[in-house]
Amino acid sequence: MIHDVLLSRAIALTAALLFLAACSDSEQTPWPSAAPKKDPETERFVEQILERMSLEQKIGQIIQAEIQHVSPDEVGKYGLGSVLNGGGSFPGLDRRATIGQWTALAAEFQQASRQPMREGLPAIPVLWGTDAVHGHNNVFGATIYPHNIALGATGNATLVEAIGSATAADVAATGIDWNFAPTLAVSRDLRWGRAYESFSSDPDLVTQLGRAAIVGLQGRPGQDWLGRGKVIATAKHFVGDGGTHEGIDQGDTRLEEDELAAIHGLPYGAALEAGAQTVMASFSSWNGRKMHGHRYLLTDVLKNTMGFDGFVIGDWNGHGQIPGCTVTDCLEALEAGVDMFMVPEDWRAFRETLLDHAREGRLPVARLDDAVRRILRVKKRAGLFDGPTEGAAGLPEPEAHAALARRAVRESLVVLKNNGQVLPIDPRHRILVVGDGADDIGKQSGGWTLDWQGVTGTNESFPNGQSIYQGIAEQVAKAGGEVHLGETGAADFGPDVVIAVIGEDPYAEGPGDVTTLEFQSGSREALDMLRRLGALEAPIATVFLSGRPLWVNPELNRSGAFVAAWLPGTEGGGVADVLLAGANGRVQHEPTGRLSFAWPAEPLPNADGEFATLFEFGFGLSYGDVPALETLPEDAMAPRVQSTSEDADVVLFDGSAVAPWRLVLRDAATATLVDASGQIARTSGPAALTITPTDRKVQGDARRVTWPGKTEDAILLFTEEPVDLGALRDRNAAIAFDIRLESGPPHPIGLAIECGASCAGKVSLDDALQNLPSRQWQRVRITLDCFESAGADLSRVSSVFAMSADGPAELSLADLRIEAEGAAGATLDCAR
Repeated sequence: MIHDVLLSRAIALTAALLFLAACSDSEQTPWPSAAPKKDPETERFVEQILERMSLEQKIGQIIQAEIQHVSPDEVGKYGLGSVLNGGGSFPGLDRRATIGQWTALAAEFQQASRQPMREGLPAIPVLWGTDAVHGHNNVFGATIYPHNIALGATGNATLVEAIGSATAADVAATGIDWNFAPTLAVSRDLRWGRAYESFSSDPDLVTQLGRAAIVGLQGRPGQDWLGRGKVIATAKHFVGDGGTHEGIDQGDTRLEEDELAAIHGLPYGAALEAGAQTVMASFSSWNGRKMHGHRYLLTDVLKNTMGFDGFVIGDWNGHGQIPGCTVTDCLEALEAGVDMFMVPEDWRAFRETLLDHAREGRLPVARLDDAVRRILRVKKRAGLFDGPTEGAAGLPEPEAHAALARRAVRESLVVLKNNGQVLPIDPRHRILVVGDGADDIGKQSGGWTLDWQGVTGTNESFPNGQSIYQGIAEQVAKAGGEVHLGETGAADFGPDVVIAVIGEDPYAEGPGDVTTLEFQSGSREALDMLRRLGALEAPIATVFLSGRPLWVNPELNRSGAFVAAWLPGTEGGGVADVLLAGANGRVQHEPTGRLSFAWPAEPLPNADGEFATLFEFGFGLSYGDVPALETLPEDAMAPRVQSTSEDADVVLFDGSAVAPWRLVLRDAATATLVDASGQIARTSGPAALTITPTDRKVQGDARRVTWPGKTEDAILLFTEEPVDLGALRDRNAAIAFDIRLESGPPHPIGLAIECGASCAGKVSLDDALQNLPSRQWQRVRITLDCFESAGADLSRVSSVFAMSADGPAELSLADLRIEAEGAAGATLDCAR
C-alpha cells in the first residue's frame, strides 16, 4: 500500500542520489537496462520471413491505419502491419457496436492479412491496437475502471495487476491483440491535461504500478506470458511526457539527462523487465527536440543501452511534428528509431512517399529491415503467426470485473477533511444528494470513455454502470433511510445530511491543459450551490470528481467532509461503500486511499515554478482520525470576468462545441437531432450524413462531414435557448471557419443561420469552394449581414452554423468562430 511506498520512496531516492554521486565523474548516464532475451527459434523464423518479403511489404509493415480510413481489403492488398481504433471510433460507426460486431471486423482484418500472397510472398498477420486505458473504454457496456491517478491513490500493485488482467481479457474478447497502455508518465505539473493518466508524481510508485499493469496485460514472462486472454502492452510515452514546462501537453521537458533518466526513465526499466513489447514515442520534446525525431533517446538509449528489442510505435501523426517533416513524409523519424508509424488517415500518401524515397535510394534499407524485424518479432512472440486472437460472444466475467472495479473505487477514495466526523453517514437518515456529478456516469468516468474527450449527460451509454447517486440510493433504500436527488424540494425534504458531487467535466490530452490549478469547470455553479445548501443547516459531505488535485479552498471551507474521488468509472456504488455506514451504523469500508500527488495550497506556482502544498504526498484520513481542518484562505480565487473587448472573437467550435452551442446532426427522415459532440455520429437515412474526427493542427481538432447522396440532413451548431447576435452584426462581424474538400468538387453547399421554426437565412458557398483544391485548408468568412439579408433574425439565433448539401459531398471543418471585421481569410461576396 502507499504507506509502505513512502518508506520505499525515501530509500529509493537515497539510493539514486548515492548512485548518481558515484557516477558523477563518469560519462555514463544511469539509464535502467534490461538485457534482451531473444529466442533463437523466433529469430530464425523472423529472418526467414524477412528474406522473403518485398519492399512493398516491408513498407506496409511499418504503417498503422485507423479503422475508419482503411478497409480489410486494403490491409491485405498493401500488407499493412497494423490498424487501430482511435478514441471514439467503432465498427460501422456504431457507438453501441456489439461484441459480435467488434470480433467480426477483427476477423475480417485478420482474414485479409492472412491470404496467400502473389509470387510466394509471406502472409503476415495484422496487429490491431486500441486505447483501453481504464478498461476496454471504447466498447459499449464494458466495465470502466478508475483512471490511473485513482489507482495511484490505492498504492496497490496487486489490484493494478488484476485490473490489467481483466482489461486484457475484455480486449482479447473483441479480437484485438494490442493495448496502448499503460502510461508510465511521472506527472510533475498538474496543469497537464493528461495528469490523470499518471499513477503518481513519484517515480518509484509509477515504476511499481506500471510494472504491475504490464504483467496484468501480458502475463508473467516464463509463465502465462502473451498466452490466451492476454494482449500486447505498450509502455508510453517515451520519455518525459509528464515533465513538460508548465504542464503543456506535447510540450518541452527541460532537464539534464541524469534527471530525465532518474525521474522519467525509471519506470521504463521495470517495464522492459516485465516484458513490454512495444514502446510509444512521446509527442513531447526533450530540451527542444521532438521525441519522434530523437535518435539518441529512441535508438542509443532505449534500444541499445536499455536493451529494448520490441518495436517503437509513433503516436497519432507525431512524426509530422518534426521540423521539416509532414504527416506524409518523414524519413527522419524512421532514422531516429520509430519502427511503426501511426498514420491514421493519410497512410496511403505516406506509403507512396516511402516508395518514392526507396526508388530514389534515399530510404535507409538497413533501418527499414531493423524496424520490420522488430515488428515481426513481436507478432511471433504474441502468437499471431499461430492464428488470430480468438474473440468471444460477449465480455468475459462481467460481474467479477464490475466487482473488481468497485473495489478499486473504494480503495482509491482519499478523505481530505472530516470535521465533526460527518463520515461515515448513517444510511437510515434522510440524505440529500446534489450536484452535476451525482447522477452522471460519463462525468464520473472522465476522458477516454466511449469518446476521446469523454461524454456527459446520459447514463444510457453505460447500461451496466451505476452512478454515484444510484449507488447511494440503493444502499439507503436497503437500510430504510430516505434519499432525495437535486436541490428542488430540498428544504421540504429536510435532510439530515447532504452529499454534494461536483468536479471537472471530462477532457483528454491538450484540451485538458489549464493555466491554473483553481477548480474552474462549473466551479461558480458548484460554489453557489454549496452556499445555498449551507442554509439547510445539515452537514455537507462533498465528493470531488477530478483528473488531478486542484485548488478548492472555497469548496473545502463550505464542506464538513471532503473526499477526492478522482474519476472512478462505471462503478459509482464504490463511493457509497465508503461514504455510508452499514445498516447497523458501523463502518463498511475504511477509507484507505492516500494521495499519490501533493494537493496544492495555491492555484499558481511560485517564482521557482513550484506549487505550495496543502496536503502532502501520502496524505489521507481514516475514520478514526479526529484533527479538524481549519478555515482556509480564499483570496487566491480569480474573478470570473468575461471579456468585454469589442474585438474579441466568439469561439464556436475549437475541437468541441463551446457553450451554449451544441454540435448536432439534423436527421430529416426522423425529424430529430443527433448528438455529435462525440467523435463519430450519423443520421439514419440511406444517404446518412456522417461526422468523424480529423486533424487540422492537432489531433481531433476538426470534423470530417460526409453526405453520400441527396438528403436534407444538416450539421448544426445549435442551442435550446436563442442567442442575440444583433450587436455583432453592427461590428461587421463574420462567421469564419477553416474548410478542406476531401474529394472532388462537391454538389452545392449551403450555410445558414437559423432562428427557430421557418426562420433562416441561407447563403451558397459555391463561389468560395469552386476553385478550392482538394485536400487543402482554406479560411472562409461570411459576414452576418449576408445571413440577415437572406432572412435570418439575428436577435434570436437557434443555429449559428447550419450546413447542408444538395448531393454527395465530403469536407472537413475546423476552428469555427465569429470574427471581427478585418480578420484574415477570404470573405464571401454576398452582395448579389
